[in-house]
Amino acid sequence: MTRANAKGRAPARSSKAVAGRVVELRVRAAAKVNLALRGGPLRPDGYHDLATLMVPLDLFDAVAVRVHLDRAGEVECRVPNRSELDGPANLAALAAEAFRRRFGVAERLEVTVEKRIPVTAGLGGGSSDAAAVLRALARAYRIRDRGALGEVALEVGSDVPFFLGPGPAWATGRGEKLAPVSVPTLELVLAYPRDPALAIRAGDAYRWLDASRAASRSPSGAPRPMRRAFRATLAQNDLQGPCFERHPLLRTLAGQLVGAGATATIMSGSGPTVFGIFPDRAAARRTATRMREVGPEIDVHVVRTLQRHPGVFRWASPRSGSSASLKSD
Repeated sequence: MTRANAKGRAPARSSKAVAGRVVELRVRAAAKVNLALRGGPLRPDGYHDLATLMVPLDLFDAVAVRVHLDRAGEVECRVPNRSELDGPANLAALAAEAFRRRFGVAERLEVTVEKRIPVTAGLGGGSSDAAAVLRALARAYRIRDRGALGEVALEVGSDVPFFLGPGPAWATGRGEKLAPVSVPTLELVLAYPRDPALAIRAGDAYRWLDASRAASRSPSGAPRPMRRAFRATLAQNDLQGPCFERHPLLRTLAGQLVGAGATATIMSGSGPTVFGIFPDRAAARRTATRMREVGPEIDVHVVRTLQRHPGVFRWASPRSGSSASLKSD
């Protein structure tokens, strides 16, 4: 396997590489929620300045990256049971291609994503999968330049740098400026409506926010992260009002969570997932049971926030006669 340096040059192949051998690395890609999201004005580059508090959850996709040593080739990306997500347009595949360009990698790469995080839900599943690929490849090729990896991540998507970080963080700018923050462990209930008509593109959500502010002549300055310790009463999302106006069902879901005892409810990112913060696990589970009885059109998850992202595990090729995992990074 070629070990690329942080400047993008690929040194000579290691003599220790075994022809035909495959190295596989596995990562759990965590979902996220935005506990706060403040959108600023439109920037010249077409993005909005933002300040958002993101925190990872114990709801994961499983990402496997296989590097074919001494075998040149392309990137292949598969999502079992979700064939519409296969191929080069998947953010996980785009991340692998961006890594190859930056660090001069030529080996064949196979990426497999087992989806558990709802898609187009405001939970960051695609961005987390992309970051998982970057973390796995950085481990495989011994890339330790966090700045270079961050640049690759931002090339793939605004939320991807967060998933390369250690855990909960305030993200500002486009999302690339991260400030780690301490967030207490929270018990959440996620309510995700499956109806494709409720899927909200981030660009639409920000456009609706701009239109709402223009109509009310409400000024928007550069947002800043809160300096106070997080508590439920500080949960807010500037995108929520415009999205609720266009999709009243989301407001109804938020009301149901409040009625069930949530201390706060908020839409995650650009939605459509709405979540409630509950005082304990038992209350969250009771609420989830009640909401699941409404019907199968709503996916309901009981989750807990995490203090750090999961590590990368290396697996030996079946050809090596061992499949035991090694210690995570």
